[in-house]
Amino acid sequence: MKHFILLFCILITTQVISQKTDPVINNGIGYYKYSNCIKDGYIKSSGVRDTIAPSFTISHTINGDVTINVISNEDLIAGWIDEKDVWSVANFDYWWLNTRLAKDNQNNIFAAVKLYEYSNPSGNFDMYKLRNNGSVLDEFNNWNGPASNPVIINNPSENIYIGQPTFDKEGAVDKNNLTYIFSGSGSIVFTKIDADGTVLINGQTIITGANSWTNEIRTAIDTNNKIYLVWSNDMHDITYAYSVDGGDTWSDKVSLYLNTSQQLNKPQICCDNNNNVHIIWQQWTGSSNILSYMKLLPDGTISIDKSSLTQSSNQVWSPQMNIDEENNIHIIWAKSSQQTTSAYYTKINGNLFGNGQSLSDDELTIIQEHSFLSNESIRYPKCIVDEYMNIHTVFERGEYGCNHPKSVKYKKMNSVPLLRIECPYDSLIFVEMTGSGTHWEGTFTPPENGTYNARVSGSDIDGNTSVDYYQFELVNVDIPDNELLSDNNLFLKNYPNPFSQSTVISYRLSISGKVILKVYDMFGQEIRTLVNENQPAGEYSVVWDGTDNSGNSVPNGIYFYGIKHGDKHTGLKKIILIK
Repeated sequence: MKHFILLFCILITTQVISQKTDPVINNGIGYYKYSNCIKDGYIKSSGVRDTIAPSFTISHTINGDVTINVISNEDLIAGWIDEKDVWSVANFDYWWLNTRLAKDNQNNIFAAVKLYEYSNPSGNFDMYKLRNNGSVLDEFNNWNGPASNPVIINNPSENIYIGQPTFDKEGAVDKNNLTYIFSGSGSIVFTKIDADGTVLINGQTIITGANSWTNEIRTAIDTNNKIYLVWSNDMHDITYAYSVDGGDTWSDKVSLYLNTSQQLNKPQICCDNNNNVHIIWQQWTGSSNILSYMKLLPDGTISIDKSSLTQSSNQVWSPQMNIDEENNIHIIWAKSSQQTTSAYYTKINGNLFGNGQSLSDDELTIIQEHSFLSNESIRYPKCIVDEYMNIHTVFERGEYGCNHPKSVKYKKMNSVPLLRIECPYDSLIFVEMTGSGTHWEGTFTPPENGTYNARVSGSDIDGNTSVDYYQFELVNVDIPDNELLSDNNLFLKNYPNPFSQSTVISYRLSISGKVILKVYDMFGQEIRTLVNENQPAGEYSVVWDGTDNSGNSVPNGIYFYGIKHGDKHTGLKKIILIK
């Protein structure tokens, strides 16, 4: 498209807002000691890490494309940073710990640590609120949430559900701030609570015969408040069910993948911005555990059939995943089962469409699997992705078995400095910036004229993330106004919009001439040429079925279309594809 329109940018506002992390107040780590011992003492972490986030100077250049230039006052670091302490105990009367992880709208991280022992099966846990760099902001000992449901009541519009690590309750919060909680073995039990913690439905059995072996039920909610559940039925059948009315009624169980000769275990589920459903699980082949993945369209159609994401030698155990704003899926897991020695990370492209077929690891993977912790006794890592694409993990460390010291650690992977562009008509562009140290830049092709809001984020070696905002406007100056076709000249429109199967683009020509009608993605790249011919004056319509020039289906998202008629052209109009 950059050959189609030449753009020029005018700076309107710079550095509208600057956000920085707060200084450390306290970094105390509490613990409890069990078995035949009394609760005793606290361990205080030594030293205070730097918590002053970097500051940015932002500028831009233009040469057809727009380049955002960033100079930081200190080095911006991508990759895994040093771990931090969250919780520790000198003598723990159980085989392993269990933790949960969640994030609020301010990118604070909440970590829950299970308080359980053979002699006292308590339902409580310690809960820690961490800053975005992992340092402890606040701690809540022996906490179990309102009405024994571990919901973090932030305010009436942004509660979060942290999960119940003791009794394996699983839940999610919808856009109306209602919380849905599930648990059970053999049957799935449902609880629903209001924004203030009031229980609306308490322990209602919604699905029977769900699982005769494990109680690991996982849930996700899409942007339409459709609730999904997934579990491994009898350890051999990845199964899901859903509700479209807030949990009042539920679908029948739907089998996604059945393998009676192999164990299918520990499934996880998430929904992306386009309401596609992503599911992973560990699959025992008889000699090793591999990581498996599937993708469903919003109507339940299989988009990507079962695909293997790991090599068999890595022995995947208890995979966890989280999805970012760009629909990339971040997955971590521990190698082997109990006395593990390594933790692994991989990143896959959630925007792919496989026409119901399996895809190879190379096709799906953005970042190949790699170990981010080695030669340690590591179990059950959890992960959360914040809005700046940073990855936060907590995990257990310590010898497997009873009466051993155990601890919970935090580790963060800083994203490559990220440029997030809000375009004039609500589309988003994400650019991973290139550079090193204090100098970074990101280049993108603007899809249309108008005001752009750029957000830059980057982190230092201590995990402190800084965010700055920058605004500019693009206007067309190389093409005179009398050569710019308006919608009124052409009556250019499409219907339906949004569309799922096909949409009809209509236009009217007042004079004959060469007509070129093209569809672009939000990066300004041509997707499909629908018309390229001489046409006489008259009314026309053309169907776009959501495929590219090669006949392949394009993923859900925002696209743009426009017409060139002789030497004149229209502006671009937005079109939304939702399958």
